[in-house]
Amino acid sequence: MRDKTTVLNLLQVVVPANTLLTVPAEVKILEMLGIVSNDELVRAMNLSLSLIPSTTPATMNGLVHLLNGLVRMNPESAPKHHAALDKLIASLAIGTDVPLTFGSFLPICESLLKARLKLAKKDA
Repeated sequence: MRDKTTVLNLLQVVVPANTLLTVPAEVKILEMLGIVSNDELVRAMNLSLSLIPSTTPATMNGLVHLLNGLVRMNPESAPKHHAALDKLIASLAIGTDVPLTFGSFLPICESLLKARLKLAKKDA
């Protein structure tokens, strides 16, 4: 996990916070940080890259829908996970979608990494 945190810290230092994120960068960062590590889910994300132009901007709604799809594909996810995401998607539907920048995306990744570490400690 330390290596993943180091990569995240490097991204936070090297890439200006106001740099717009593209969908391919979003997918690669999720994979690189190990946020999505299941081989089948990584293959699905990479398949999506063949269908999406490389300059497609990443958005908050797009990220939530991507994560929602991955959770639903994951055999380890439970109905409570699906319900939580359904609630989040419903709340996003009433707001305006916003483009993701590295400054908004990397803290989300940091939270996801911390949650994963917490879960790993709980399971140990």
